[in-house]
Amino acid sequence: MELLSDVINDLDVDFAANPAAAESHMNDQRNIRKIREATEKLKINLIHPLREGKRLLVLDIDYSWLLKLRRLFEA
Repeated sequence: MELLSDVINDLDVDFAANPAAAESHMNDQRNIRKIREATEKLKINLIHPLREGKRLLVLDIDYSWLLKLRRLFEA
């Protein structure tokens, strides 16, 4: 199997290469509506309160991490 790069652009449009497409996508009323609806439904489960003066660590666990873990366990 061919080794994968660390970052895979799985978007339909390469927004870095096409700023006009990025601008159009950000101003699309359908996308704005979808984001608004999703955030209205969002429920945040705050396990521990934030600590003043401490930085926030955000872990983005997505499909790419699952692929890396799978390769790790297959080795």
